[in-house]
Amino acid sequence: MEQATDKQVIALKRFARNPELSRGILKGVQFDQLGKDEASELIKKCCGTQNNGNGNGSVLEGSNFLVRFGQNFKDGDGFKTVFLTSEELEAVRNAHKEHCVEVLRECEEDYPDDRELQLVIFEKRADKVFTWLQQALDEKVRKTRGANNGSQY
Repeated sequence: MEQATDKQVIALKRFARNPELSRGILKGVQFDQLGKDEASELIKKCCGTQNNGNGNGSVLEGSNFLVRFGQNFKDGDGFKTVFLTSEELEAVRNAHKEHCVEVLRECEEDYPDDRELQLVIFEKRADKVFTWLQQALDEKVRKTRGANNGSQY
């Protein structure tokens, strides 16, 4: 039996910090005696349990790993986190797509006979999707803070 790698053991020890996992899936597990396959299986179970929709950034659904976009911010009560919903993410991506199509059309109009130059100029003019996602998160933070400012609690 091949021993678990150092990275696998470190990952499992991080999962063990979660009280739910340490009392459940990882109860009684001796990390130094784990095999590589056993460690991989435990990591999959821990990911599925810990991230299954509890708002910790990413979600493991079946064999698909989904990334969630979130941002921490300081509020009157401490720190909070907002995440983009799948609908908000889709809206941002659609708006970015429209932006990119418009920029590409402008480049084609400005440089009709030079495809290489069109693409270079497009690369410089078009915003990256991450910029749009960050702006959406910033706006969601502003709205969340604004909704809490009028609260008595």
